[in-house]
Amino acid sequence: MDLLQFYKNCHLCPRQCNINRTGGEMAQTSFCGETDRLKAAYVGPHFGEEPPITGKNGSGTIFFTGCHLRCSFCQNHQVSRQGVGEYMSLEKLLQKVTDMVRFHHVHNANFVTPDHFFPHVFSLVSLLRQKGYDIPIVYNLSGYQSVEILRIAEDYVDIY
Repeated sequence: MDLLQFYKNCHLCPRQCNINRTGGEMAQTSFCGETDRLKAAYVGPHFGEEPPITGKNGSGTIFFTGCHLRCSFCQNHQVSRQGVGEYMSLEKLLQKVTDMVRFHHVHNANFVTPDHFFPHVFSLVSLLRQKGYDIPIVYNLSGYQSVEILRIAEDYVDIY
C-alpha cells in the first residue's frame, strides 16, 4: 500500500478535508495546518510522561508540528497551532530516532500527535523494525482518529 496516497486526498482524520497536501510549494494545508512535508518541534528524550513510559532514561519523544483538533486550551499550542518546528526528511528523522535509542537508551519511540503525519510515521516504524530496533512504539494521540486509519495503524504500534 502506498501510504503517501493519504496526503493526496487527505482523509487522515475524521474531518476528511479531501485536499491535496502534496505538491511542494503549491501544496494545500489541511485543517491540521500542515502539508505533506514532515515537521517536528522536538525529537529527544522526554521525562514528562507517565513513569512506566519514561523509565529512567526517558521516552524517545517526537512532537509533531500541527494538530487537527485545535483545542482552545492546548498545552502545546506553540507546536500545535503556531507551527513551531523543523522540516525534515524521513531519513533525518530516522537518524534522530536511532541516535536516541543508541546514545540515550530511551525506552520507546513516542510519537506525539502523529495523526496528520501517519504515512511518514508508518514508514518510519517499518524502517526501525527493518534495522532491528525492537523498542515499543507509542502513539500519544489526540483521540480524534478515523476508524480506517486506526485499523492501518495497528500494524505500526504497540502502545496507545
